[in-house]
Amino acid sequence: MTIYIRSLQQIGSSILISLPVDWIKKNYLVKGKNVSVETNNDNSISIYNNNQEEEKIKIEFIYQFNNSELELQNDSGKDKDIKNPSVGKDTKDIKILLNKIFGAYLLGYNIINVKSKEPISFEDSETLKKSIRKLIGLEIVDENNHSINLQFLLDAKTLNIEKILNMMNSIITGMFRETIYSLDGKFNLDLKKKIASRDDEIDRQYFLIVRLIRTAIMNKKLAGILNLSNIDMLDYRIAANYLETAGDLITELTAYFTEVKEDKQLAALIRKTGYSLEEMQVYSIEAFTKMSRAKAFKVIENYEEFKVSLSELKKNIKSNKDILINETSLIAVVNIISCLDKLAKCWVDITDLAKPTYLIRP
Repeated sequence: MTIYIRSLQQIGSSILISLPVDWIKKNYLVKGKNVSVETNNDNSISIYNNNQEEEKIKIEFIYQFNNSELELQNDSGKDKDIKNPSVGKDTKDIKILLNKIFGAYLLGYNIINVKSKEPISFEDSETLKKSIRKLIGLEIVDENNHSINLQFLLDAKTLNIEKILNMMNSIITGMFRETIYSLDGKFNLDLKKKIASRDDEIDRQYFLIVRLIRTAIMNKKLAGILNLSNIDMLDYRIAANYLETAGDLITELTAYFTEVKEDKQLAALIRKTGYSLEEMQVYSIEAFTKMSRAKAFKVIENYEEFKVSLSELKKNIKSNKDILINETSLIAVVNIISCLDKLAKCWVDITDLAKPTYLIRP
């Protein structure tokens, strides 16, 4: 970034400054062309070329997988016939490619092309297609034996980061409620699969938020359209990360609940602890998105209730002989307590983003 110092000049009632010549030439501006001038919340201004088309950020990856012949030996030491050409392919290659694609998506690239000197196998092509379903807006626009072309088809200017965050929060609310209510004795074996599927959707929304924020950081014009300051982008990135973590923790809980659902007293204490967490989640997101100190105070009150319930749960374990003599159940309960505690801290940390001074009552 080059910094230019300009002196203010006055002509009539107007205050003028001259624009850098290099910027003028780069944007092909001449006398009579229009530019947009925006005032920002941080008391700065931004100048944009109205006639400049939105840049299509493009990246290309060369896919060179290992398809060399391998000597497969049986127990007698003789070579086996290689009938399947995919045998010997390094599975790390497709994983490396997918990591690159995910990285390019998160960095804001609009066009991602994959090219290969050799035909891309059906298995690798299907693996790639299945994986990019986790990336909202990224679609295959062209494909042949030697290339797969991907393009981000959503208009970033039409996205609303607050709505995406609320969508993540809504999915997590349903996940947690159904997980806690499953302890009423009607545990559905399909619940684990359903929760895992919803967690995948949380990841998709999280990736979209990260991409949107990184794009806005690099494109100040987009940040202005989305009405996001640098602090806003940082806070939303952190809040989204806490929500993504919460989704993972709830997915963990479903695995542990199968070990304790038969203990009615213990299940009741876990549900009671969960109810405090439900309210904390609702108030924490409202405190953050609405910048409400009143909601922040509610989270702290709920957190105190949660700690009391968690303490009761721990006391029950110490006096529960059935749990203490069953190593599997004991480990499950310890993990449940850990997950619940981490969930509570997620909601408290999101609240901290809203008003760091919430502990000081007016």
